[in-house]
Amino acid sequence: MNESEASVQGILGRSQLLSARQQELLEQERRLLEQLIDALQQFGGDVAPSDMRTLRDTLAHLDELFLLVIAGEFNSGKSSFINALLGDEVQVEGVTPTTDRITLLRYGPEPSETVHEEFLIERAFPADVLRQVAVVDTPGTNAVIRRHEELTRDFIPRSDMVLFVTSTDRPFTESERAFLEMIKQWGKKVVLILNKIDQLTPAEVDQQLEFIRSSARDALGLFPEVFPISARLAQRAKTGEAQPGDWEASRFEAIEHFVVETLDEEERVRLKLLSPLGVAQRIADKYLTVVDERLGLLKEDFATLDNIDRQVGLFRDDLGHDFQYHISEINNLLHEMELRGLQFFDEELRLSKAMNLMRGDAMKAEFERVVVADAPALIEQRVQVLIDWMVEKNLRIWQSIMDYLTRRRVPAHHAGIIGEVGGAFDYNRQELLNSVGASAQRIVQGYDRQAEAEALANEVRGSIAGTAIAEVGALGLGALLVTLFHTALLDFTGVLLAGVVAVGGLYLLPAKRRQLKREFQAKIGALREQLVQNLTRQFNGEMEQSELRIREAIVPYTRFVKAQREQLDTTRQQLVDVQTLIGRLRADIGGR
Repeated sequence: MNESEASVQGILGRSQLLSARQQELLEQERRLLEQLIDALQQFGGDVAPSDMRTLRDTLAHLDELFLLVIAGEFNSGKSSFINALLGDEVQVEGVTPTTDRITLLRYGPEPSETVHEEFLIERAFPADVLRQVAVVDTPGTNAVIRRHEELTRDFIPRSDMVLFVTSTDRPFTESERAFLEMIKQWGKKVVLILNKIDQLTPAEVDQQLEFIRSSARDALGLFPEVFPISARLAQRAKTGEAQPGDWEASRFEAIEHFVVETLDEEERVRLKLLSPLGVAQRIADKYLTVVDERLGLLKEDFATLDNIDRQVGLFRDDLGHDFQYHISEINNLLHEMELRGLQFFDEELRLSKAMNLMRGDAMKAEFERVVVADAPALIEQRVQVLIDWMVEKNLRIWQSIMDYLTRRRVPAHHAGIIGEVGGAFDYNRQELLNSVGASAQRIVQGYDRQAEAEALANEVRGSIAGTAIAEVGALGLGALLVTLFHTALLDFTGVLLAGVVAVGGLYLLPAKRRQLKREFQAKIGALREQLVQNLTRQFNGEMEQSELRIREAIVPYTRFVKAQREQLDTTRQQLVDVQTLIGRLRADIGGR
């Protein structure tokens, strides 16, 4: 075990510092942080690496020495303050940015320095104050080199308390206010130090103190403790180079007493236990906001899917309504043909027309002219109207879907939900919207009404032919229906001729007429049923195929939305549980 590890064990060791209750609180915080890490892993690549790193750092440093971070703008006197606190020139001072790395100061019997990584060094120094706290010197918050300020910001979550140094030559600048607001977000205790008071009169010092307290109140939401000091005079007094009255004029004793005495063992433990809760609270709040915003977007996505379902439903209802209308028109045409046939039988099956009855070909031609007439052509026209309408409706439903998805391609909250969080969720969602919209657009652009209508007409014709007659070749629907009528209707001329020859027709003819009318009606009924069944089956199949194509096109989007909502609901509950536990622990510890 090295010296710093021994210091940690000696000061935060289970047996020497923490009571049984405090040990239990520390273990609960460890479980809390692990629970939060598990919850964030549900985000996958969408978690900001810095957030996961902060949580793991916080978890790893639970047992470390109390960490007192010194922050402030460059040339505010941070290094001078640390040197005065330690009673020696441990840190380099200057009017230009001299601290370009995080410096961790720990107690050690002899001065030493260890470089842990490019931007982090650890220095050991035999100062009594370091037996109680580890002090961190940070680069200026307004450093010229942006990386220096980022180092300070990244280290704040690890702190247990922040001493923020401002100076009388530019007290509480706008960048200082912004930095303090950032510290507040992490739930850290902040104490302000007004340095270089030796440059002002006592009245001017009081005036600046009032200004700082008021400004800090706006940034932090409370009046923080502010210690006016002159680090230069204090350092000079401690190194034996003081002029009479320098120590009193430095007013350094108050801040030194605060660090050494006010931050006693009990208070350090309390702040140490509160510190991880502030980190957990900020990150849990951040991702709960992300979850809620994403769930809000998914509500819009579900509304999108519901709207598409409604459009598909209306499409289906419209087709069903119009199909029944066209079927009714076809039935009317068959009914009219049936009436003409019954009238034809009444007029032609008479003894006075016996000679015509024995001329089968002439009678057949007359039947076709009078009864069948233009029914096949009219039915074909009606079916073609229905086909054209259905093709047009197919195109319109895809156009509606394409237009709707195009409007949904740019999420209303796109910029708001990403921030520092990775964009896998939004990217995947957007890609799926784009993919579905592009699919709809390709279908619309490649839609050939004439070809679609011809294909559907061929399917209808093939369906009717497949159940009615064989070897119809390339007959059109009208010609097919003529052939179908000939196949389906009884060749009554042959029947009548046989009856007339056998009986003379005097008594048999009325009975035969009634028989043929019944058979004719039965054949027309069977024809009607066959034609309607084939058309219904064909158009129902076409409607199902159209719906299936739409649903297949959006199924990746549908699957994503449902899976994301389930995952986000689970993650939200986990984060809410974390927040509840944070509140309970904070109450147990006695935090604000």
